[in-house]
Amino acid sequence: MSNHIKHYQFLDLIRTVGILQVVLFHILFGVFTYGESDAALALISNLPLWMTFAWQPFGVDAIFLVSSFLLTSALLDERERLGRIDIRAYILKRLLRILPLYYLALLLYQLASPFDLLDFTLSAVFLGVTLGVGNVIPVGWSMEVMMIFFLILPFLLTFVLKSKRPIFTLAIFVIIVTGSRIVFLVLSDISVNRLLLDTFQGFPAETAAKQLYYQPWFRLPPFLIGMMLAIIVNKARGSHREISGQATQFFGFFIILVCCFTPVNRENSWIYQLSDTVLVIYFGSLVTLFSFGLALAMWKPLVKNSKWNGSWIRACKIVSRCIFGIYLFHMPFIVLGAIIILQSLDKMQLTTITPGQIWMIFCVSTLLSLGFSQLLLRFIEAPVIKGSADLLTK
Repeated sequence: MSNHIKHYQFLDLIRTVGILQVVLFHILFGVFTYGESDAALALISNLPLWMTFAWQPFGVDAIFLVSSFLLTSALLDERERLGRIDIRAYILKRLLRILPLYYLALLLYQLASPFDLLDFTLSAVFLGVTLGVGNVIPVGWSMEVMMIFFLILPFLLTFVLKSKRPIFTLAIFVIIVTGSRIVFLVLSDISVNRLLLDTFQGFPAETAAKQLYYQPWFRLPPFLIGMMLAIIVNKARGSHREISGQATQFFGFFIILVCCFTPVNRENSWIYQLSDTVLVIYFGSLVTLFSFGLALAMWKPLVKNSKWNGSWIRACKIVSRCIFGIYLFHMPFIVLGAIIILQSLDKMQLTTITPGQIWMIFCVSTLLSLGFSQLLLRFIEAPVIKGSADLLTK
């Protein structure tokens, strides 16, 4: 069995937590986007501090990192077995894995919005957000990032493995990308202490802030760190030395907690008492910092081949298998869940929304998204995956 398959159970857990956090964040995002500033400020004051993690859009970075780890591990395994990487087969698999649901989402979302030929065309070729036009799909920016990276991954991995120190080479890439984020913040007109607050409080985010969040180049750290993790784990499995790693794992969890529970949503929090220089470095390196912490936390369970039993891990497997469907189609179900729970179409209801209602909307929209995604898996994804496997074996 391939190495990357052995540890899929543990990665199911990470992906499940990641996609659930994405759904929860988008519920909050919907409140402060559609309810505007009054609803946003009310939500900030109503939500308890322990829910601070819900304001942090790190779930997608966890998904990016796991996807990169899995694909890099598969390519390393193929290279070890065959002495080469079959780029044609790899690209065909990636396209057939992503395109069916992506194009279905593109068509459905386009039916619900005014048609713009340029917007639709660039969205179809995964370049809408990259070229500053936008994507028809609400979460299309992340699909663009993933597709662009997935297509360059085998070439990047081949280049990195030719160097004598591949981990060091990837670390340099991470430093360059992270440094570019920091330099971008320095050179832009962004008021760094309002970088997230304006969005969270219902005010339009500045163009530069959107570029920092959506542009593929600026979102590369989790992918690169996922590659590093795959190479390190692959080498560690090859050695027979005893693996400890408790301190590494603890440090990783500590970084994750700091990133997820720093109260960036509250204007009077301690984070905004820091100097602009510190804030620029913090916000510029935040994606890298979280991804690094997650990689440290994942390292030992991956190398030790950690296993769990129970219905909860089986539930994680179900969610993980449907992750693309949930990700692409959960936004309409959030709207439907809000209508069911609030029993109203009036935006003013959002100004009085409670934590309990947030969690009820989360449960309803998650279950609806999962159910719909199960249908997509059965009738679209599974047949396409089986057909592509048959095609590649001929």
